[in-house]
Amino acid sequence: MNYSGFWRRFVAAAIDSLILGIPALIFTGLSRNYATSMIAGAILGFFYYPIFESSIMSATPGKALMGMTVVNLAGERINYKTALIRFFSRYLSLLLLYVGYLMQPFTKKKQTLHDMIAGTVVVDYKSDDINYFTAWLDQFKAIFNKL
Repeated sequence: MNYSGFWRRFVAAAIDSLILGIPALIFTGLSRNYATSMIAGAILGFFYYPIFESSIMSATPGKALMGMTVVNLAGERINYKTALIRFFSRYLSLLLLYVGYLMQPFTKKKQTLHDMIAGTVVVDYKSDDINYFTAWLDQFKAIFNKL
């Protein structure tokens, strides 16, 4: 496996932040309350990251555009539970003043703290034969049909 580097992951995170930032700005404008927009952003992230990372693409839109996927240590697609663990573990990385993110270039498998907790890695991968929109739409349907 070719583990994805820090700067590629950083750009992917920036793309995802921009995508999530648009609804957050709308909530801020509607509510005129920064705390409400932060809560709305956290709720959107709760759905965004785990759903996309456990989809057939195994990537958020930012990661997919950068040619990366999130897989388990055996190189297999992660399930929704693992994606949720990875998502919530990101907050630990944040609480530690981003050290959980900054350790990534220095680990053997280029893992962040939340990757280590969830047992995942981010690897370089690109498939030109899969329609991103259709794959993600199918994932949303599969998850919401179980509820």
